[in-house]
Amino acid sequence: MRLSLTLFFTFLYFFANGQEIKGNIANHEKSEMDMVLMLFGMDYPISIGSVDKKGQFTANLENISLDQIPEENRSMSIGPLYFNFHFNCNSPEDFGGNAEKLAARQDYVRLTEKGDWSGTVFLVSDEGIKSWLEDPGYINAVKGSFYEVMYVDEDISLNVTCKSSVYAADDEEVETEYSFDIELKKGFNWVEYTILEVHETDPNIRASFPSKVTITNMRDPSKMMWIGKYY
Repeated sequence: MRLSLTLFFTFLYFFANGQEIKGNIANHEKSEMDMVLMLFGMDYPISIGSVDKKGQFTANLENISLDQIPEENRSMSIGPLYFNFHFNCNSPEDFGGNAEKLAARQDYVRLTEKGDWSGTVFLVSDEGIKSWLEDPGYINAVKGSFYEVMYVDEDISLNVTCKSSVYAADDEEVETEYSFDIELKKGFNWVEYTILEVHETDPNIRASFPSKVTITNMRDPSKMMWIGKYY
């Protein structure tokens, strides 16, 4: 399997509603591909746009219908909101009445060609974050942002800071802080995770990890790199 990385994101356009992005995956130089989400499995990809041979793309989360998704697949993929973010609080009670509201998280954008899964796009502000996302046990986290997509069944407003913990070693548990300040609209939303602090660890035991993170709506897409990995 040959892997190829595209290393830069060129921001071109961002609608005021924050749902459509146009840009460039530099050095794509492959064939035209569809940009899809696979929240409900590979058999039911959800198209959000396309990328051309030169890497120019448009991705839009508006007006996506789930009518083609069988109820069984929906129920298997959608679960409580408190469990669906990349970082989780210690207790569902931290989310109050929002904890059990239904949501589904998509980590990366997939690329398909003639129906075949041909690549994955990482949405990050720093190439180092991509490396950490791929192997957090051995690659150190770095400060910066990464971006995901969240589906919710209803409008949700979340403003809470919670504590959690991560084991830095068998006998060392480190407290972490996650601050959520986000407005999720019914349907699909861009979510930005900003790593503000990284806890340094003994590299012989495990890699350094985020210890203070904010979770918000996408704030500044001009900081994004779209990094493609092809199969």
